[in-house]
Amino acid sequence: MHFRRIEFVKKAEFDREKIESLLWEFAFSLECSGQILRDYKIIKKESYNLYVTLPHEDSFDEIHDNDYVKSHREELLKYFNMRIFGEGINLESKPYCKCKNRSAIEMQTFSLDIDSVFSCCDCGMPIALYELPFPAENQNTYDWVESWQTNFSSMDKLWWNCLCDRYTGNQRVKPDSALNKQGIEIAIYMSKELKIPVYYHLASDYGKSVKIESVDNTTVHVCPICQKKMIPVTVSENFKIDVCNECNLSYDQPSDY
Repeated sequence: MHFRRIEFVKKAEFDREKIESLLWEFAFSLECSGQILRDYKIIKKESYNLYVTLPHEDSFDEIHDNDYVKSHREELLKYFNMRIFGEGINLESKPYCKCKNRSAIEMQTFSLDIDSVFSCCDCGMPIALYELPFPAENQNTYDWVESWQTNFSSMDKLWWNCLCDRYTGNQRVKPDSALNKQGIEIAIYMSKELKIPVYYHLASDYGKSVKIESVDNTTVHVCPICQKKMIPVTVSENFKIDVCNECNLSYDQPSDY
């Protein structure tokens, strides 16, 4: 949401190739920790400038650094002073969740989405990754969340770019596809650690594999795993989902299509 320019002001001599590699590693580790979003750029003028979108105004602060970010930051500070400049609001990104307590979370992404894959089911806003638990051995979250987001975004883009074949459709829709199994594993871990439901969002094609039924004049999905009717939940005016609390799955409500 908060677009920033981080200027690296030289204070010691350095090897250009080594420093430029370190700058990219630093930016990548910030993305993987969720401190910056995935649309960052490094621009060289008289000095190096990192252009980033932060989930919260203080997301770049050292207090949020994991071990990878911390080591890269410390190395860069041997050669540079860092100055941060506010550049406004990035309209490609949503405001982020500030809830102190959350009753449930939904996990979802899209082909062009730069925001966190996790959204609060109380306010409907995305949640910064660094606010969520990760295994100590996997603080660099790329293999954990970022790779799933990249995979899903790529599959979603192929689908919407009219390559609507059986493979891309099944990967997005079927809960036992390789793509969805990867995501469901993440959601299950988060749910256990947070001790609240973390719903994994499934795409819906309303074909043979996705069932809907009418309940009290309201159309709801049938859970594709347990085959029970799902529960409609209204989070906000633009955030209405059907959920299965047994299987921790969610769909957009049929009325939204």
